[in-house]
Amino acid sequence: MNRIIGSVFTIFLIFILTSCGTDNSGITTVNEPEQQEDKSVTTKIEVEEDGNAKFTIKNETDEEVTLTYPNGQDLEYQLLDNEKNTVFTYSANKVFVLMISEKVLKPSEEIVIPLDLKTELAEVSAGSYTLVAWATAEELSEQKQEIAYEWAGHEGENVVPSDTTETLVVFKGDENAENVVPYEATFEFSEDLFHQIFEEIMELDVELIDYRIENDNKKLVLNMKGLDNVQGSAGENIFIGTIVHSYFENFPDLEEIYFEEEGKTPVELAHTVVSEPFTRDQNYTNKK
Repeated sequence: MNRIIGSVFTIFLIFILTSCGTDNSGITTVNEPEQQEDKSVTTKIEVEEDGNAKFTIKNETDEEVTLTYPNGQDLEYQLLDNEKNTVFTYSANKVFVLMISEKVLKPSEEIVIPLDLKTELAEVSAGSYTLVAWATAEELSEQKQEIAYEWAGHEGENVVPSDTTETLVVFKGDENAENVVPYEATFEFSEDLFHQIFEEIMELDVELIDYRIENDNKKLVLNMKGLDNVQGSAGENIFIGTIVHSYFENFPDLEEIYFEEEGKTPVELAHTVVSEPFTRDQNYTNKK
């Protein structure tokens, strides 16, 4: 009887040892089953043939996923040069609704967000860059996607895609403050041309806070502060004339120019309320 029990114990011990593995250190370890890769919500960025791009968010799980957005912006992206300096940020000149919202993605559902790079990068010089994009949802904000991006520059005449210095024609008031007259000034095309022009022509203590280019480069919105320093009806006419004619002269795609005062409209000068856009077919003061 004892011999039978001993045989059973020996077989049981051999079974246990053959179920275990031994590493090089002589320590016996138990083999564990391989874990399957955890799929979740994925993101990716793709550049299309026309120079634009698209950003895709996809639910790779078998359950619904809720994404939480802190405001009305659903995507952020930047353009980096070869030294990793940021040359463009999508949200830099935009305002978004401050409202928390949620989006529910069903299993295998995806969201495709287009990036209108050909419009947004109108002021960026042509060259080789890195495009970095990420969803602003709290759950995905750390999933930044990068891709090499060759920017050919704007197809029109608005932007000179090179790091060169050029002479442009801009406008200023004449000695009698009755008309605006043209003159030449030198600008760096590697810098922000809209701000450069404003600083060149502005003789009053008025600051250009920011600007927006919309409607396929046809609409320019200038957001300014310090407009209480524009004095007198003649001074207001010269102020408007120098700005409007200088931008229309150098950006031939523009059709409308709007004024804002610290993000608000209409703009109220001492003698003029600016509520309508300035258009190319009008003459603001007697331009010579």
